[in-house]
Amino acid sequence: MNFVIVGTNFISDTLLAAANTLSNFNLYGICSRQISSGERFLANHPTNTDAKIFTSIDAVCQDEQVDAVYIAAPNSLHSAYAIQCLKAGKHVLGEKPSAANSRQLAAILTAAKQHQRLYMEAMMTTHLPNFAHLQAALKKIGTPRKFIGQFSQYSSRYDKYKNGERPNTFLPEFANGALLDLGIYPLYLVIALWGAPRSVHASGVLLESGVDGAGDVLLNYPDRQAVISYSKISQGENITEIQGELGRIRIEAVSQLKKVEFIANNGHKELISTEFDEHFMKYELENFINTIEQNQGESSVNTHQLSVDVMQVLDTARAQLGVVYPADLSSE
Repeated sequence: MNFVIVGTNFISDTLLAAANTLSNFNLYGICSRQISSGERFLANHPTNTDAKIFTSIDAVCQDEQVDAVYIAAPNSLHSAYAIQCLKAGKHVLGEKPSAANSRQLAAILTAAKQHQRLYMEAMMTTHLPNFAHLQAALKKIGTPRKFIGQFSQYSSRYDKYKNGERPNTFLPEFANGALLDLGIYPLYLVIALWGAPRSVHASGVLLESGVDGAGDVLLNYPDRQAVISYSKISQGENITEIQGELGRIRIEAVSQLKKVEFIANNGHKELISTEFDEHFMKYELENFINTIEQNQGESSVNTHQLSVDVMQVLDTARAQLGVVYPADLSSE
């Protein structure tokens, strides 16, 4: 299957390294505004140096040999690029978050349905083998009561921000901030496990640029609650727990589920996770390709409804935090 990767940041490097382990993936091209950045990207992947370099999404859409695109451009461009590619008959794997807000996500899903192409949000966590092990182990904790998810990682770009620079990750015009960059990982996990919450309450630290540097989101369910704690301006131990009446499940590195352990109330411990594969992005790509080959309209793992539920929480939390993106003020 001929893929074009849109964007040349580190996540594109990670995905391509994983994709090259799959027999049904072919890097047909890379899309970057500058030919030089495309050349640098391909130079880091010697087995893919024959790939084409596109300098616009228009050129990608006009090439009939392109089957699918992976969009890893800035968040603010996700929606426009995805819709344009879907209308051109390309399947789309869109890096998280799918869009800047729920209205944009709805437009993406409408385009996917109208043009009978697959759109899937590229959240890797739910595709990892350890996610299935986690799901199977939930019965061990008995009645679930509390989810505490943490992803706090001090950003090197924050130092640049404090020095007066304007890195994309701290700018509202790029639909960025700590919640959409890091908080989305534990948020996605709990909604994948428990579904949409009954109510959302958020508070956080707003930077002068207008995005959140850190925060907490409380999700209320009828018989349980979840707390999502995240930061790009401080460093945490990043341990996530799912607590029940009989014990708890402890997770190291919530985005990658590197180690998952059941701990009973009496202190007994049981390792739930299996060995971690360094090419952890291959599983989402494998599911994406298999879904296309099976002529299915959406992934059975990262369903459209799951993306919708997550985006609605993100919208509500941002509104309470006071984080406003230009896309929120646009009627398009």
